[in-house]
Amino acid sequence: MLQVVSDPKAIDEAIVRLREALTGVPARDVRLTWRGGGELRTAIHWAPDDGFWWALEPRPDRDTLLLGHAPEAPTRRESITCSLNLTRSGASRRTAGMVAADGAGRLYLAHSGRLAGQSPHGLAFRDFLADGVWRKTKWPDDRQTEALVVAPLDSPRLMRLLGRFVAAVRGFKIGDARPTRRTGHCLQPSPRDSAAAACDRRLVDVSLHEELAKRGLFGGTPDLFSLRGERPRPLFAVVADDQADELERAVRSLSRASLKRRMAVRPILVAPDRCDAALEALPFTCVRYTWRGARAVFDGLDDALA
Repeated sequence: MLQVVSDPKAIDEAIVRLREALTGVPARDVRLTWRGGGELRTAIHWAPDDGFWWALEPRPDRDTLLLGHAPEAPTRRESITCSLNLTRSGASRRTAGMVAADGAGRLYLAHSGRLAGQSPHGLAFRDFLADGVWRKTKWPDDRQTEALVVAPLDSPRLMRLLGRFVAAVRGFKIGDARPTRRTGHCLQPSPRDSAAAACDRRLVDVSLHEELAKRGLFGGTPDLFSLRGERPRPLFAVVADDQADELERAVRSLSRASLKRRMAVRPILVAPDRCDAALEALPFTCVRYTWRGARAVFDGLDDALA
């Protein structure tokens, strides 16, 4: 379970870490607007690879991370997609943003999941982003709520995770299809896995979906690498960390699922390249991956699918 951080010094340190992790191309004197007629002129930073801009604005009692959807370069006037208000002292459920910590002391940027209104489809944000990293969170007064983990503050993939959060909020507000594309071929992870591993796993799953789509597993025009003929459906268990307990849970889940479904599936374990070489001794195929920026790159996927 995560714990909402309320100590002013710890929050200040978290804000410093967040500011150091944020990157982007600066644009000065941009006019920002939001629903209700508000307006602000400030400098923003555009992250072109991740499709959003950001501005971190200090206030007397809080710091506000302003975020905007931006697949193209920002103009002199931009609309704010969402914001994360981070209270500097104490903890308040009146604001959606928060800094949270896990049992190991790792810090996360998190969101309560409360967004004004509903999507045009009538969904609440929690339902819209059901496959997000939602975790039970304990407040200083011992009340427990559920929060969406946006990103670990020390993650080298923080910008990509922030970009996906902005895309999700925008999709919710305008009624787009669900913003994340899951393979449909992956076992659901254990809720006991760390929030940091769960954030990385979502990015691995997106990369895996893209690679499988190239090979014709989701219909459409097959390319040179598409699978031919009737084959057992691949069933993946994705490991996002090299901790022994996460590996063990993934292996058990994949073993149970493959026994239950027998010849209908082909079990494949997807694990970081740094994982122990003993994985090769498992009774099913192991595909390794490394990170290229914020994208997972797979080694041995074609052999596993052959």
